[in-house]
Amino acid sequence: MTKCLCSSLRKMPLMFDGTEIVDKSHDQDTTDLHKCVTYIRDSASGLDKSNLCILVVGALGGRFDHEMGNLNVICRFSYMRIVLLSNDSLIHLLPRTYCHEIHIQTSVEGPHCGLIPIGTPSKSSTTTGLQWDLNNTAMEFGGLVSTSNIVKEEKVTVQSDCDLLWTISIKKL
Repeated sequence: MTKCLCSSLRKMPLMFDGTEIVDKSHDQDTTDLHKCVTYIRDSASGLDKSNLCILVVGALGGRFDHEMGNLNVICRFSYMRIVLLSNDSLIHLLPRTYCHEIHIQTSVEGPHCGLIPIGTPSKSSTTTGLQWDLNNTAMEFGGLVSTSNIVKEEKVTVQSDCDLLWTISIKKL
Protein backbone atom coordinates (compact mmCIF):
# COMPACT_ATOMS: atom_id res chain seq x y z
CA MET A 1 0.00 0.00 0.00
CA THR A 2 2.72 2.49 0.95
CA LYS A 3 4.68 1.77 -2.21
CA CYS A 4 1.59 2.34 -4.34
CA LEU A 5 0.76 5.52 -2.50
CA CYS A 6 4.30 6.90 -2.82
CA SER A 7 4.34 5.96 -6.49
CA SER A 8 1.03 7.74 -7.02
CA LEU A 9 2.28 10.82 -5.19
CA ARG A 10 5.34 10.99 -7.46
CA LYS A 11 3.01 11.08 -10.47
CA MET A 12 0.71 13.75 -9.05
CA PRO A 13 2.77 16.79 -10.12
CA LEU A 14 2.66 15.54 -13.72
CA MET A 15 -1.09 14.90 -13.55
CA PHE A 16 -1.83 18.39 -12.28
CA ASP A 17 0.93 20.35 -14.02
CA GLY A 18 -0.16 23.97 -14.36
CA THR A 19 -2.87 23.69 -11.69
CA GLU A 20 -2.84 26.29 -8.95
CA ILE A 21 -2.52 24.78 -5.48
CA VAL A 22 -4.62 26.58 -2.86
CA ASP A 23 -3.54 25.80 0.69
CA LYS A 24 -5.97 27.01 3.35
CA SER A 25 -4.89 24.46 5.98
CA HIS A 26 -3.69 27.25 8.31
CA ASP A 27 -7.32 28.37 8.81
CA GLN A 28 -8.68 26.13 11.55
CA ASP A 29 -11.78 28.28 12.22
CA THR A 30 -13.65 27.01 9.16
CA THR A 31 -14.32 23.54 7.77
CA ASP A 32 -12.90 22.24 4.50
CA LEU A 33 -16.34 22.56 2.92
CA HIS A 34 -16.59 26.20 4.05
CA LYS A 35 -13.18 26.88 2.47
CA CYS A 36 -14.27 25.21 -0.79
CA VAL A 37 -17.54 27.15 -1.01
CA THR A 38 -15.70 30.42 -0.27
CA TYR A 39 -13.20 29.61 -3.02
CA ILE A 40 -15.98 28.86 -5.52
CA ARG A 41 -17.84 32.04 -4.57
CA ASP A 42 -14.73 34.21 -4.84
CA SER A 43 -13.52 32.56 -8.07
CA ALA A 44 -16.82 33.24 -9.82
CA SER A 45 -16.91 36.89 -8.75
CA GLY A 46 -17.91 38.29 -12.15
CA LEU A 47 -20.37 35.55 -13.04
CA ASP A 48 -24.12 35.35 -12.52
CA LYS A 49 -24.50 32.93 -9.61
CA SER A 50 -28.29 32.67 -9.77
CA ASN A 51 -28.06 29.24 -11.42
CA LEU A 52 -24.96 28.07 -9.56
CA CYS A 53 -25.48 24.78 -7.72
CA ILE A 54 -22.75 23.17 -5.64
CA LEU A 55 -23.20 19.42 -5.23
CA VAL A 56 -21.29 18.04 -2.25
CA VAL A 57 -20.92 14.28 -2.69
CA GLY A 58 -20.22 12.26 0.46
CA ALA A 59 -21.35 15.09 2.74
CA LEU A 60 -23.55 12.84 4.88
CA GLY A 61 -22.69 9.71 6.82
CA GLY A 62 -19.69 9.21 9.01
CA ARG A 63 -19.07 11.55 11.92
CA PHE A 64 -22.14 13.45 13.09
CA ASP A 65 -20.12 16.55 14.01
CA HIS A 66 -18.91 16.72 10.39
CA GLU A 67 -22.50 16.40 9.13
CA MET A 68 -23.55 19.26 11.42
CA GLY A 69 -20.60 21.31 10.15
CA ASN A 70 -21.81 20.71 6.58
CA LEU A 71 -25.34 21.78 7.53
CA ASN A 72 -23.87 24.90 9.10
CA VAL A 73 -22.13 25.72 5.80
CA ILE A 74 -25.36 25.56 3.79
CA CYS A 75 -26.94 27.88 6.36
CA ARG A 76 -24.02 30.34 6.29
CA PHE A 77 -24.19 30.46 2.49
CA SER A 78 -27.99 30.52 2.31
CA TYR A 79 -27.89 32.71 -0.81
CA MET A 80 -26.15 29.88 -2.72
CA ARG A 81 -27.74 26.57 -3.70
CA ILE A 82 -25.69 23.86 -2.01
CA VAL A 83 -26.88 20.24 -2.09
CA LEU A 84 -25.48 17.69 0.37
CA LEU A 85 -25.60 14.17 -1.07
CA SER A 86 -25.07 10.67 0.28
CA ASN A 87 -25.93 7.20 -0.97
CA ASP A 88 -29.25 7.41 0.89
CA SER A 89 -30.45 11.01 0.77
CA LEU A 90 -29.94 14.60 -0.22
CA ILE A 91 -30.40 17.78 1.77
CA HIS A 92 -30.61 21.41 0.76
CA LEU A 93 -31.73 24.62 2.38
CA LEU A 94 -35.05 26.26 1.56
CA PRO A 95 -34.55 29.93 2.55
CA ARG A 96 -37.45 31.58 4.36
CA THR A 97 -40.10 33.75 2.71
CA TYR A 98 -39.84 32.17 -0.75
CA CYS A 99 -42.45 29.88 -2.25
CA HIS A 100 -40.31 26.91 -3.29
CA GLU A 101 -41.32 24.50 -6.05
CA ILE A 102 -39.48 21.20 -5.80
CA HIS A 103 -39.76 18.96 -8.84
CA ILE A 104 -39.37 15.35 -7.75
CA GLN A 105 -37.52 12.98 -10.05
CA THR A 106 -39.44 9.89 -8.97
CA SER A 107 -37.11 7.51 -10.80
CA VAL A 108 -34.24 8.38 -8.45
CA GLU A 109 -35.64 10.14 -5.38
CA GLY A 110 -38.38 9.70 -2.83
CA PRO A 111 -40.76 8.80 -1.49
CA HIS A 112 -39.47 9.59 2.04
CA CYS A 113 -38.86 13.25 2.79
CA GLY A 114 -38.66 15.74 5.61
CA LEU A 115 -38.76 19.44 6.39
CA ILE A 116 -36.76 20.58 9.39
CA PRO A 117 -36.65 24.16 10.72
CA ILE A 118 -33.10 25.35 11.25
CA GLY A 119 -31.87 28.46 13.02
CA THR A 120 -35.20 29.63 14.37
CA PRO A 121 -38.61 28.07 15.00
CA SER A 122 -41.23 28.31 12.28
CA LYS A 123 -44.51 29.93 13.21
CA SER A 124 -46.00 29.06 9.82
CA SER A 125 -44.99 26.45 7.24
CA THR A 126 -47.26 25.33 4.40
CA THR A 127 -46.76 22.55 1.83
CA THR A 128 -48.55 20.83 -1.03
CA GLY A 129 -47.72 17.50 -2.63
CA LEU A 130 -46.95 15.56 0.56
CA GLN A 131 -48.92 12.82 2.24
CA TRP A 132 -49.07 14.92 5.41
CA ASP A 133 -49.16 18.50 4.12
CA LEU A 134 -48.45 21.33 6.51
CA ASN A 135 -51.07 24.08 6.75
CA ASN A 136 -49.64 27.16 8.48
CA THR A 137 -48.02 24.68 10.87
CA ALA A 138 -45.60 25.73 13.61
CA MET A 139 -42.40 23.65 13.82
CA GLU A 140 -39.33 23.75 16.06
CA PHE A 141 -36.65 21.53 17.56
CA GLY A 142 -38.04 20.09 20.77
CA GLY A 143 -41.52 20.25 19.23
CA LEU A 144 -43.02 19.24 15.91
CA VAL A 145 -40.74 18.66 12.91
CA SER A 146 -41.93 17.17 9.63
CA THR A 147 -39.78 14.06 9.34
CA SER A 148 -40.88 10.72 7.89
CA ASN A 149 -43.22 12.39 5.42
CA ILE A 150 -44.01 10.95 1.97
CA VAL A 151 -43.93 12.66 -1.43
CA LYS A 152 -47.30 12.14 -3.18
CA GLU A 153 -46.93 14.47 -6.20
CA GLU A 154 -44.16 15.16 -8.71
CA LYS A 155 -44.23 18.81 -7.62
CA VAL A 156 -43.96 19.79 -3.97
CA THR A 157 -44.43 23.38 -2.84
CA VAL A 158 -43.04 24.74 0.41
CA GLN A 159 -43.39 28.14 2.05
CA SER A 160 -42.19 29.05 5.52
CA ASP A 161 -41.33 32.02 7.70
CA CYS A 162 -38.02 30.37 8.65
CA ASP A 163 -35.24 28.51 6.87
CA LEU A 164 -36.03 24.82 6.40
CA LEU A 165 -33.87 21.86 5.53
CA TRP A 166 -35.44 19.75 2.77
CA THR A 167 -34.36 16.13 2.82
CA ILE A 168 -35.44 13.35 0.49
CA SER A 169 -34.43 9.72 0.14
CA ILE A 170 -32.40 8.50 -2.83
CA LYS A 171 -33.47 5.24 -4.47
CA LYS A 172 -31.00 2.42 -4.89
CA LEU A 173 -30.47 1.87 -8.61
